[in-house]
Amino acid sequence: MTDLTAHYDVVCIGGAMTGTAAAYFLSENPDFDGSVLVVEPDWTYDFANTTRAQNSIRAQFTNEVNIALSTFGMDFIDDFHHHVEVNGESPELNFRGTGYLFLADTDELYDQLERESVDQLARGADVEMLRPGQVAERFPYMDADRLTGARLGGMREGSFDGWALFQGLRQRAVHNGVTYVKDRVVGLDVLRSRVTTVRLESGRSVGCGVAIDAAGCRARQIAVMAGLDLPVEPRARTSFVFACREPIESVVPLTITPAGVHFRREQHHFMCGTVPRDDVAIDPDDFDVRHDEFEDQIWPVVSTYVPRFDQIRLVTSWGGQYDYNTLDHNLIIGPSSQVENLLFANGFSGHGLQQGPAVGRGLSELITYGEYRTIDLTPLGYGRIERNEPIVEHAII
Repeated sequence: MTDLTAHYDVVCIGGAMTGTAAAYFLSENPDFDGSVLVVEPDWTYDFANTTRAQNSIRAQFTNEVNIALSTFGMDFIDDFHHHVEVNGESPELNFRGTGYLFLADTDELYDQLERESVDQLARGADVEMLRPGQVAERFPYMDADRLTGARLGGMREGSFDGWALFQGLRQRAVHNGVTYVKDRVVGLDVLRSRVTTVRLESGRSVGCGVAIDAAGCRARQIAVMAGLDLPVEPRARTSFVFACREPIESVVPLTITPAGVHFRREQHHFMCGTVPRDDVAIDPDDFDVRHDEFEDQIWPVVSTYVPRFDQIRLVTSWGGQYDYNTLDHNLIIGPSSQVENLLFANGFSGHGLQQGPAVGRGLSELITYGEYRTIDLTPLGYGRIERNEPIVEHAII
């Protein structure tokens, strides 16, 4: 059993991507000289959103803050070895730049993608609009006759090894002195609007200066311990990998169809997924594969846009979850007005892996300086939950 001290300046509740990113950036910040504890019950991370994600990153959002969060993620990936190396070594990310391709099958949808592209370009995203002929030229496997056009992102958008990203952050954080413990938070003691003690399943308790709720799909359970509500719940997301009988030699971007089905190349196969028709809250321990989605929702759609996908074979599949923000599908970060030192970092709704580094940096700034200094994350704060004021983001996958 790991020896714990009686008090930590920061306690991260949840040690997967977001909790570890916060611990990493605190430990890297020369202006922060406090102690950091990360509490993680799933020591193998087998059931973390981080390890069950599809490991992609894009700049093609429609909200300014989301674009900035993922752009920082791209920058971080570019210099990953420099950021996380320990004794000259770091995990291999294997980043594959392909771009994201948003398809349009009506003039109305094409016009919407084009309007969004204007703001994206203004905020530094690399995107271009394509008409059907250009789609056919770039991606000859596509049935472009079914399209009115598409929007394509640049080569900084793509996929990578999410486990390697997480491990790099964790190893560097531990190297910097962050303490990790295998345990589960079962209670929070709150006195005068502050969390004073974090109680653990092992029977141990630690005092804290700041607590970070980074518990993913169980974030609401942590909030309740402090007498707060959080509109975050687990939603099922199944990933499928299939093989195609006729190979595709050209680049296959992460492609989003108008029906919400998405697919991309994964080495010699193809990875895909969609939103379940019955998209409701599930048990946080439910990682069952929704087998019917592949036959009923995915295959009919992908074979419509890629004719050779009519001859495919399912290779593998796994169940995952989104920590789904039911208000507006966007991150919730920072404290509530009722408990000032419990910081939320929840409700990513599928964007946690790509936005985790920027959120970790933002939490580090908020704890160290009392404000955000690089990306202003105030619009994503808990205050909008209290006011019931959703943030609009059209590009949700």
